[in-house]
Amino acid sequence: MSPGLPAGVVFDHSALLTLGVGHPVLSALVVQAHRESGRHVFVPAVCLAAASSMRPALGEHVGRLPALEVVELGYAGALSVGRLVEQGVDWQLAHAVTVARPDPEWPAGRPVVTESPKAYAGLGVVTIHIPPYLR
Repeated sequence: MSPGLPAGVVFDHSALLTLGVGHPVLSALVVQAHRESGRHVFVPAVCLAAASSMRPALGEHVGRLPALEVVELGYAGALSVGRLVEQGVDWQLAHAVTVARPDPEWPAGRPVVTESPKAYAGLGVVTIHIPPYLR
């Protein structure tokens, strides 16, 4: 693995939209996850739904990239997302927060790759800011 880069990252809806227009850094992360064992790019299903609602062909594109691991919502995730939305967290972010928070498999959590790191302030996750790219 490359030094300094996390073993696993979470792409939120804004990162997916940016990946869809060919952002070179995000594309490199996907290629790296494809080529290197132990490297993961997680895509929360709700984030994929949000991005696909804005750019319908994006869902099919993501589905063709085997290095992207779509994280289903499931029962525990649905409860967590529901609690976050009830607390005022935007639904487009809530599943990313749930996936990014520490758990037994990822005790340190996973950073969220996003164009809007301020939106995650106070939610207990680390973010990696990517500037907007051509859309």
